[in-house]
Amino acid sequence: MRLPILFAAASAAALLTAAAAGQDAPPAEPPAKAEEPAPSAGLSDLRETVQGLQDEPAPEAAPLPETAPAEAPPAAETPPPPPPPLTGAQRAELEAATARGRLLGAIAQAGQIATRDMLSRISDPDGAGISGWIAEPEGNGVTVTFYADAAAGPGAVVRVTISGGRVVGREVFLAGNRPPLNPIQARMAAARAATAGLGHAVCGGEDFNAFVVPPSVPDGPVEVYQISPQSARSRFPLGGHYKTTIAADGSVAASRGFTNACLDVAVADPAPGARPAPIAVTHLLDPLPTEVHVFLAIWTGHPLVIVAGDPQRLFAVTPDGIAEIPR
Repeated sequence: MRLPILFAAASAAALLTAAAAGQDAPPAEPPAKAEEPAPSAGLSDLRETVQGLQDEPAPEAAPLPETAPAEAPPAAETPPPPPPPLTGAQRAELEAATARGRLLGAIAQAGQIATRDMLSRISDPDGAGISGWIAEPEGNGVTVTFYADAAAGPGAVVRVTISGGRVVGREVFLAGNRPPLNPIQARMAAARAATAGLGHAVCGGEDFNAFVVPPSVPDGPVEVYQISPQSARSRFPLGGHYKTTIAADGSVAASRGFTNACLDVAVADPAPGARPAPIAVTHLLDPLPTEVHVFLAIWTGHPLVIVAGDPQRLFAVTPDGIAEIPR
């Protein structure tokens, strides 16, 4: 069984690695460093992040050597006009991406907490027949179900309820007395299994972490996010993440990647009292930041600065939202 390992690394100062042409990559000249909130406050203040990026002065050019010949000043270039204001549809898209990214963060965190709790009671998940897990957010909590395949359909082995970052409920079912998954849970388990055979390339590890989003209505599609794991505690994969939509009949309705290739970001612990540095990325596959960028801000503990669109726009991304940085 694949155990969720996404949140193993601590927040740290980021250094973006170089990326191959044609994929998400750091801009040639990264934007100025953001004035993020102090670590004790987290990264929740999107307005402060945007304001810090606007207010930070650009570095001054180094003076020419005294022996350099005088040159005529270059002709002034007319700066390109700013992009038009975001439309109502674009703002709604950013709000939806924020909500989905935060949902993915909640599923990932609940999966990690529940896995630790499950392992404290079942030392051999494979021996117990556990083949996967699904998470169902409801109200302020998330219920994580670890299940085993059976001839009559998958059955629950362990159910763990998470609220406020801690376990508030638990059920363990012995072999021969495992309740079957309900129809929606069974569809979620089947959707998780369906994505395993799609041939998506994982970055940074052996297997994906699969986060299954429950359908919004009983006969609605199930969406599965395959998230590449960390290859090391100090590195986060920015590429190698996929979203697949599974229709009610079990067929693959759509599937996409969020980058063209693998790339990751190296992080290091900041000095005491220092604030996490923003991660700057040029995103090529969408005109706006996506839910994966919000999830990455949660996972890494750093705000993201995203360059996207044509004409190019600059966005600040934190766990609380996505906002355009005026220029």
